[in-house]
Amino acid sequence: MSKISKMLILSLVVVSLASASFATTSRVIALAGTSNYINDDSNIFRWYGTLPSYTNMVMAEAGQATGTIGPSGNGDLFTEYQALGFTHSWGEDHWLGTWAVFLLYNSVEDMSFYNFNPLAGIGTEGTNSTPTTKFVFSWGNEIEDVVSYGINFTRSDASFETTAGGTNDINYTTIGGGARFDVGEDAYVDAAATFGFAGGDSLGGFDNGKAWDLAARLFWEVRDDVTVVPFLGWRAFDLAYEDLAATSGLKSSDFQAGASLNFDVNTNNMLIFATEIEFVTLEPSKVAPGDQNEIKVTHLPKFFVALESDVTSWLTTRVGATKTMRKIEDTDFAGDESISTAPSFEGGDFDWSLGAGFHVGEWDIDAVFSHEIPFRLGYWLTGYGVGDLDPPVGRVSGTYRF
Repeated sequence: MSKISKMLILSLVVVSLASASFATTSRVIALAGTSNYINDDSNIFRWYGTLPSYTNMVMAEAGQATGTIGPSGNGDLFTEYQALGFTHSWGEDHWLGTWAVFLLYNSVEDMSFYNFNPLAGIGTEGTNSTPTTKFVFSWGNEIEDVVSYGINFTRSDASFETTAGGTNDINYTTIGGGARFDVGEDAYVDAAATFGFAGGDSLGGFDNGKAWDLAARLFWEVRDDVTVVPFLGWRAFDLAYEDLAATSGLKSSDFQAGASLNFDVNTNNMLIFATEIEFVTLEPSKVAPGDQNEIKVTHLPKFFVALESDVTSWLTTRVGATKTMRKIEDTDFAGDESISTAPSFEGGDFDWSLGAGFHVGEWDIDAVFSHEIPFRLGYWLTGYGVGDLDPPVGRVSGTYRF
C-alpha cells in the first residue's frame, strides 16, 4: 500500500462509585468517557467477570457509532449503530450461571463495546470492506460471592462478489475471558484478556491476522465518598494480506495507564476527575527494502472531568469534558521525520459531551445530545437543517430489567 492505514484509537476515562451501578454506553459517553473506570452494564463486553452482576436485563441501543478515526484523531465516526440483546440467570440460585446473547450492527467500529476489530483499519486495502455485523455470546458465574468469572465469543463476517464473478470473504472472531475478585475489605480487581483473529480468502487470506487485548483495573474505596480506580491496558494487532507484497498491512501497539478519583458529593451528585497516558505505534506489517513508515502518538496526558446530577426521580443530567496533550511523530517512507503537537482536526485537543437519563418504571433511557443542542434548542424535536452533520440526539440506550 502507498501509505499506512489507520486504526480506531480512543483514550477513554470515566469514573463512578465502587459499588455496582447500572448504566449504558450512552451514559458513559455523555460523561466524556467509557467503561474502563466505571461499573456499568456495558462492562460485560470487555470485563467479562462482571457479567454475573448484570443478570435479567434487556438492552437496546441505536444511533451513531463512537470513536476516532486515525492515530491523530482526524475525524469522528458518523456511522449507524444498533444493538439488541439480553442477559439471564439460569437454574435455582443461579447455579447454571448467567448467559448473554447480543446482536450488534457496526460494533466493530464502536469502541464503546471494546471488542474492537482491527480490520476497520485495513478494510480498504483489498476488495472487501470491514465486516460490520456481529453477534456476541457470553457466559459467567460466581464462586461464593468472592470470585466471579466469564467468557465471551464474538463473530463478524462479510462476503462480496467481485466484478469478475468471484466471491471474497472476510471475517473476524474474538475469544475472551476475565474475572473479578476481592483483594481486601474495600477493594476488588477486574482482569480480562481477549484474543482475536482474522480470516477469509480475500487476497489469499491473512499472513498473520492476530490481535490481543489485556486489561486490569482496581476499585479501591478509600473513603465512603471517594473511590480510586487505577487502570492498565495493552492491545496490539498484526495484520497483512498474503498476496500483497512490498509494504502492506498494519501493525499496532497501544498501551494505556490511568487513574481516577470518584467523588460522591452528595446523594444526588457525582463528580469525576481522571487522567490517562497513552503510547500508540502504527506501522506496516510488511516493509519493503528502503521503506520506513511509522507513526507514534503520545498522550501525555489526557484529562477528564464530568458531573452527573439526579435532578428528579425521573431525570438525570450529565456533562463531561476532555483535554488532550498530544504529540505525533510521523516517519514517512523516505525516512523523513515530522513532529506535531497541534490538534489535527477541529476540537481535537478539547471536547465536551452532554446527555441525560430518563427513568420510567423498569426502564432507564439514556441519550447523548449534539453539541449544538444548547444553541439550537428550538429545533431539537424536529431536527436540524439540511447539511448539518450531527442529529439532535446522537445516541439512545434503553435498559429494561426483569
